[in-house]
Amino acid sequence: MAAYPTQRCAFPIKEPLTFHAPLPEQVEPCTVIAADGSQIPPSRHEAVDFGLVNVGIFHMAPGETPSEQVISQLMIGDALYSSQGRLTEDMISVMRDVGERTALAGMAASEIGAVVTLTDGGLEIFREPREDKGFQKYFDQYVDSLRTMARLRIATAAYVDRPRADLVVRLLELMLPVAEQGLVSFSDRPLGGVTDAMLYSEVMQPGERSAVLGIQSLSARDFTDEISLCFFYLNVASAGAKPYLARVEIPAWVADSPDLLDRVHSVLYSQAQLFGIRPYPYALHRAHEVAVVRYEEREQVEMMINAELMAQGMPIDTTSNKQSGKNLPGRTRVES
Repeated sequence: MAAYPTQRCAFPIKEPLTFHAPLPEQVEPCTVIAADGSQIPPSRHEAVDFGLVNVGIFHMAPGETPSEQVISQLMIGDALYSSQGRLTEDMISVMRDVGERTALAGMAASEIGAVVTLTDGGLEIFREPREDKGFQKYFDQYVDSLRTMARLRIATAAYVDRPRADLVVRLLELMLPVAEQGLVSFSDRPLGGVTDAMLYSEVMQPGERSAVLGIQSLSARDFTDEISLCFFYLNVASAGAKPYLARVEIPAWVADSPDLLDRVHSVLYSQAQLFGIRPYPYALHRAHEVAVVRYEEREQVEMMINAELMAQGMPIDTTSNKQSGKNLPGRTRVES
């Protein structure tokens, strides 16, 4: 891979590309903590200029009633600006990702016994506005949360539903003679349009996972040592059903531990089966329900902010003409 250092692709670690492992037979019961986030980016068209990040937490422990929690961060006034100017939607997305990860690390650290923490989407931060100096602060918090879980040997994973990635396919392309000529565009790629899921769905039975592979990319370089980024594919379909693959991203400390890897493998498959014919991890679904900001809830936040502004004798603005059209009856929720 040294010949293609900037190519985003997979790379083998220990297991061969053709490897696939069955569902682990015996895994001890464990606590599952899932986090998902939503946000309201600030808009100059709204009567009240504010931003909001919600992080929903869903907690399941053996023998206990599941519980949920929401952590909210409201941004208004000076909080809407960073050293580079007004907060962008990308920056708020980073703040949401950091909120999810830090909340999981804090809750998992207080648990006794085996724990698996889950998030939706990948472990990488793609929306990274690196030109904003404030990004590094949030990225450091994100990395610190991962290293905390590594130190405590907590199994953590990020779940990507219906993946369209071609990380393995790109690796295979680099092995072809045409790679020597350079892969300059999508149309030049000999395997363009083929996804990893297309390959693995032909060989993986329900409950099986693929080989654990590493991720090579420019952003993955920032994740080193025990938090290096790895992934595998998991067929979450029920026995006898059509294959349905998810991509599961895990840090190196999980990939290097057979026990933690089996725990993630088993928990994700059993969680997905709770959804029946449309498999998806139940705990992540519940965390999303907790985090989502409904339209009427946004209106309540706006009224509370307006009330405070009026109490301080500050002028109240109105929505722009453009936003007034968008606010016509029929909207039910705001979510990302």
